[in-house]
Amino acid sequence: MLVRSLTMVTALVLGLTGCILNVNSAGRVDFDYHKQTQLTLEAQALDTLVADTGAGSLKIVGDAAVESITLEADIYGYDGVEPELTLTRSGSKAKLVANFDAYRSNGHSPYIDLLVKVPAGMKLDIHDGSGSIIIRGVQADMEIEDGSGSIEVDGGNRLTIDDGSGSITLTNISGDVQVNDGSGSLTIAAVQGDVEIEDGSGAIEVRGVKGKVSIDDGSGGISVVDTQGLHIIEAGSGSLSFDNIQGQVSID
Repeated sequence: MLVRSLTMVTALVLGLTGCILNVNSAGRVDFDYHKQTQLTLEAQALDTLVADTGAGSLKIVGDAAVESITLEADIYGYDGVEPELTLTRSGSKAKLVANFDAYRSNGHSPYIDLLVKVPAGMKLDIHDGSGSIIIRGVQADMEIEDGSGSIEVDGGNRLTIDDGSGSITLTNISGDVQVNDGSGSLTIAAVQGDVEIEDGSGAIEVRGVKGKVSIDDGSGGISVVDTQGLHIIEAGSGSLSFDNIQGQVSID
């Protein structure tokens, strides 16, 4: 099968390099092609990565030793349907776009799996459509807005998440955590700051928080252990248990 070359939306940016590798998609019955792409952007004078991503998994790895942002993309799509995939500089921000226009064939939408490596101190501002998100080794502030799919974050400073559906696991956060979650289980552990949770449905487990914990929940069990205070605004339906709370406990 003829594999068409990827049409890239590119920008003339100092320090940006890219290469495209077409991969034989034999054996894949769902899509016409599988292509691999790599992009690199020098991170000098950049403090934030702003990512606008659609369907597909997103993995971001922070590394204090790196001085550039590198992207590896696995693209699965159909002939005649090309993605927008760019990594550009805008002032002090790096902007990543990885998306297909709305398209569906036999129930399968095209998607892009991403592996992104960034300096550990780079802030993240993520707007994601669907697919899992994994972030490790980043020590800066993060804002995540996600439609659906699981979220796992290990590390980071101040963390804000607005999520539609999917499980969330957050560990080793050095600042405050704010989570607005529609549905799916939520696990938070080892946080140095305060934790605020507004949750629709799904089990909530919080442990090892050096600050105060505030929870407004619709449904699902709640377990809180080892914090410096607990405020239950609304427990909804489901069990409620707490232990080793060093500060005040209040239930509205």
